[in-house]
Amino acid sequence: MPDTVLPFQRHLPDPEIVDLGALAARAGLVPADPLRQPLAEARDAAERYHVFLNGPALPADVREVVTDGPAGPLRLRLIRPPGASEDGRPLPVLIYFHGGGFVVNSIDTHDRLLRLLARHSGAAVCAVAYSLAPERRFPHQRGEALAALRWVVRHGAGHGLDPERIAVGGDSAGANLALGLALDARDEPGPPLSFAMLLYGMFAHDFDTESHRLFGDGRFGLTTERMRWYWRQYLGHGGISRDPAAAPLLADLRGLPALHIAAAGLDCLRDDSLRLAQRLEQARIPHRLVLHETLPHSFASMTRHVRKAEEAVILAADSVRRALCR
Repeated sequence: MPDTVLPFQRHLPDPEIVDLGALAARAGLVPADPLRQPLAEARDAAERYHVFLNGPALPADVREVVTDGPAGPLRLRLIRPPGASEDGRPLPVLIYFHGGGFVVNSIDTHDRLLRLLARHSGAAVCAVAYSLAPERRFPHQRGEALAALRWVVRHGAGHGLDPERIAVGGDSAGANLALGLALDARDEPGPPLSFAMLLYGMFAHDFDTESHRLFGDGRFGLTTERMRWYWRQYLGHGGISRDPAAAPLLADLRGLPALHIAAAGLDCLRDDSLRLAQRLEQARIPHRLVLHETLPHSFASMTRHVRKAEEAVILAADSVRRALCR
């Protein structure tokens, strides 16, 4: 049932990760830290840092559309691989949600990743510019995710998309939304989703795990302290909810489509992915779990500088291609 790749862990980062940190420091750039910066400043820092990570835009056909969200317009960005659909056939679709703890980042910060996914999956990527917390809190983002799916189903054909071949994907907080949308789609009338691709997801607010104990001090980036803060911004109050719509690791996972789960080996959220794979195995859901031993959280944004990060993204995109491009 599961296809699991779990290498031996030594807790050593890939040398190119170390080089990337040094290169960014020489450029006067540091990752955003919303615990130490005013929120607007942290969001601006995240955008600037990702301009450095992304570099020049990869070739792609990009267009923007707007649909109705739960409380106003919802922006979607459609990214097609170069030369796609020249034969007039509709493209399969990967609906994608960016990471950032529900608080920072955007579809712009993830531009290179989105274009890589389109190029290597052969699918059109529909990136969702969902609302950020704390201005909008759960369950608002879940409603926006469902609105994006409904737009693809109802209007995608008019944009050269195939509403019968849809996958969902996301990284970190975006993987939470992607898994939540897969659960909603299971129960929603309409065509079933074909696949889900989840990168180092934020699936439950449980900090009593081995990965939080090993990596929660932030030696490789993300900290347990920041994760607690992100959950509070998203959920309000104490940042704790037993609602499986907020923490999909707690949900009934039966009836989901097949999944590709990529875990970062040097990540305090590593065990969210490992525990999800265990629950999927119990529910007898086909899935592949790959632990990228030497990579940290957010590695999918590092593909221009870190070869193993690019290989991990291409592997995930290939899983989408095999599921959708029949």
